[in-house]
Amino acid sequence: MSKRGNNIYHRADGRWEGRYYYKGTGKYKSVYGKTMTEAKEKLDKLRNEAFMPSRNCHYLVSDIMQMWLENRKSHIKESSFASYQSKIQKHIMPYFSRLKYSALTAEALEKFIKDKTSDGLSAKYVGDMVIMMKSAAKWAEVSHSFLNQVRNVELPKAVKKETETFSDSEQRALFRTLSTVQNPTATGIRLAVYTGIRIGELCALQWKDIDFEHGVLKITKTVQRISHSSDKRKSAVMITSPKSDTSIREIPLPVFVLDELRRIKGMDNAYIVSGSEKIIEPRCFTNRYKSVLKKAGVPSKKFHSLRHTFATNALQQGFDVKTLSEILGHSGANVTMRVYLHTSMERKTACMNLVQEIA
Repeated sequence: MSKRGNNIYHRADGRWEGRYYYKGTGKYKSVYGKTMTEAKEKLDKLRNEAFMPSRNCHYLVSDIMQMWLENRKSHIKESSFASYQSKIQKHIMPYFSRLKYSALTAEALEKFIKDKTSDGLSAKYVGDMVIMMKSAAKWAEVSHSFLNQVRNVELPKAVKKETETFSDSEQRALFRTLSTVQNPTATGIRLAVYTGIRIGELCALQWKDIDFEHGVLKITKTVQRISHSSDKRKSAVMITSPKSDTSIREIPLPVFVLDELRRIKGMDNAYIVSGSEKIIEPRCFTNRYKSVLKKAGVPSKKFHSLRHTFATNALQQGFDVKTLSEILGHSGANVTMRVYLHTSMERKTACMNLVQEIA
């Protein structure tokens, strides 16, 4: 009978046998001892040796990164694969060049972080590459028992930027201009202001995605331009699943927005921002959006600022954070709070004026 949890047996010949199963080979190896304690000590040593990662790795850093990426390919979206591959080819492979993987130390990766940040890349972008390299190192350790020397490398600290929004006067100027224009571009901008949807989600919207009976907008897809891995010079506009599972959502539309959409509704298969069955990619729609801002005399801002403006307006109008989080398609309310729940100086002043003087 085996000693529970240790796979140690008392044999008929009086000896104790400890057995260890190697997952890689699918075979058992045995150790023996005159006593159960002796067998356990030998078994523990065998286990430690089996888990001891090796420094003997003939692969280059670039080899490990490519092997890891191929391993991940079937588990991630095509757009994510293209993004990972781009970072590897543009930054990681040229930087580490012919460096052997066994020489990828914490110091080497920390120097990479410092150099890339100094080159002007954002902490977020550099951090994404570091996460990839740490993930590849973990995979190499588990799959090939190669020593992981970058396990404890910390990500670069990102400087939190204030979310860029349109001021009240800028919003009024923008809507004065939109009221004089009746075209798909204006419709798309209005939808973004009143729902906070992302530009890729907006470009993927078809009229059939609006349930007029129940007053709901359904977000189930997004438009992206994705590079082909076989040819770095070529890319294609593709409709894919949204950013995350929580990005697939239904947004109830205000009555006045529904009334306007009913009035201009097109064919079910037509895309709302193109007015036809032809897709407009985000980059093209961004150019049209900026032309509207210029016509309105409003300073140029990223299209994502419309999403920030919607969220800020919603909080000011009394939305609870949980509801707003689900409408925006965030992974959780904590993301919404971190990005949007900041207090303006005007609000702080108003609150402080509520303080009563102590008599």
